[in-house]
Amino acid sequence: MKRGLLTAFTFLISIGFISAQGTISDLLNSIDETTLILYAVFLISFTLLFFSLNRVFKDNRTTSGIISVVIALLIVYGVNKSGLNIQGVFSDIGISQDILMTIVPIIILLGAILVVIKLKLNSLFVFGALLIFASLFVYEQSLLLVLGIVLIGLWFFISLATKKKEK
Repeated sequence: MKRGLLTAFTFLISIGFISAQGTISDLLNSIDETTLILYAVFLISFTLLFFSLNRVFKDNRTTSGIISVVIALLIVYGVNKSGLNIQGVFSDIGISQDILMTIVPIIILLGAILVVIKLKLNSLFVFGALLIFASLFVYEQSLLLVLGIVLIGLWFFISLATKKKEK
């Protein structure tokens, strides 16, 4: 398992050398601030809903996961369609855009760490699916699409290897 994590980490580090389209910093700069805030709203609402619904559906985590994803998507859709100026809301409170762009990635990173801790191996599948979904909204589509497919493939092969070991 440690070897698989080392391979994945090495792959992520070497993306800048392999990709002819740009580096990871180019990819991060291509994401709009509003989109990043909407991603953070989705992760926060999903996490809160998932843990609260786990208490309601104690024996069925799948049901709580599906319901929390749907409700979190509806929350993000409502925020996006309402025309709410997210950056304006924070500037009216007194939070500058520089501070906001420092806090939001930290929140997303903490959410990602929480997903890895809770889902363990299945977090590869979740991150792969999120990267494939995010490839619809950014300029570096092919890079995110390839990363998502690689993570899902890595999840598939690791889960097959662990099932063979259990037998």
